[in-house]
Amino acid sequence: MQASSVKPKSSRIRSMLRWPAFLVANLALFVLVGVSTARETYRGWTVDHEIQTLQSQATALEARKLKLAELASGISSPEQVELEARTRLGWKKPGEQVIVLTGYEPNTALNEPETVVLPPEPPPVSIPHAWFNYFFHSKTK
Repeated sequence: MQASSVKPKSSRIRSMLRWPAFLVANLALFVLVGVSTARETYRGWTVDHEIQTLQSQATALEARKLKLAELASGISSPEQVELEARTRLGWKKPGEQVIVLTGYEPNTALNEPETVVLPPEPPPVSIPHAWFNYFFHSKTK
């Protein structure tokens, strides 16, 4: 009878040893899967964050591109070319007088003198003609 009583005792010990090993193995597997999942979740979050950053940069660059295209089209207009020729190069039409004011800076960003273009002066008129034009509104010279 003693032989039969020893067998159940050793089988109990074996079953008691199997459960902790099984639990430790499952716990290690759970930790491994949890760490891998956390790592992939973090990587996905960083990729999403980088995508959002790049999209906002792309939007800002598109807006800048539109502004530059608008500026380029404005610069190439004949009116803008004439204005630049007058202000930077001192260009004037025949009969115009150009007066350059020094010491006056309306815009401190442009450290250039302001150019003012005056209309051409009418030819001199004698005093009697001026009185005649005054009273009779005549356009004679």
